[in-house]
Amino acid sequence: MTMQIDDSNMDGFSGVTAGTQEAERWQYPGVGYNATSGTFYIGEEEAKTLEIVPFAMRQCKEITDLNGVIHRYPIKTRKADMAEGDMTTRLQVVGVVNGELYVFGARSWTARAAWANPMGGPYHDVRFEGGIWPRLMKHIKDVQTTKGKRTAPLCWQVKLEVGDPIDLSSAANAKQKSQGRPIKAVSLSFVGADKAAEYEALYVSEAISEWVAEWNKQAVGEPAAAMPGQPPAQPLETDDELIPF
Repeated sequence: MTMQIDDSNMDGFSGVTAGTQEAERWQYPGVGYNATSGTFYIGEEEAKTLEIVPFAMRQCKEITDLNGVIHRYPIKTRKADMAEGDMTTRLQVVGVVNGELYVFGARSWTARAAWANPMGGPYHDVRFEGGIWPRLMKHIKDVQTTKGKRTAPLCWQVKLEVGDPIDLSSAANAKQKSQGRPIKAVSLSFVGADKAAEYEALYVSEAISEWVAEWNKQAVGEPAAAMPGQPPAQPLETDDELIPF
């Protein structure tokens, strides 16, 4: 049955200031990745490739204490400065997929490494390529130097594919053999001047800088629903204690 609406008798009404409720910000559909099967999840759809224009990335650590309360900390917080409990490291990337804003959500190191694995140094995981984000930052710097053009992540579209299986046995438990399929970044392309301007305006209107800053401060809350972009099956994980962030 169609709901009947009668809003004809509004003469003389100038509006109200109390009792209004705005929609919660940043409620974007999710993108996830299952490293076991090598499958991207774009909303409810499965895919073997993903094209995304990344706007911003954020990371945090979450501790679930004995009472089930979740404590969120900035990504570089030391273990000694956090509550006691089970720790999860989270990464999210907000960006345009198929013309709409999505959030790529990752908890497992396999998925996080695709974005955040350092390009070198003592914390670089040699099983994975350098992360998309540090490589993108380097390319943006190179473009500034060689072409004199100032760009941002939202100016670039990244194509991701599923890589060949690799050994994901952790150093903490080498006897437990496991494999997973890493995410491979296979191309990077400029979106064009018009799209760059469109995405810049969208970044501002959606207050994406505030979205990033939200995880730069400590917070405490009750257990939440599944993170946007979390795939139906739990991805394979390595020992997060070995990862610096």
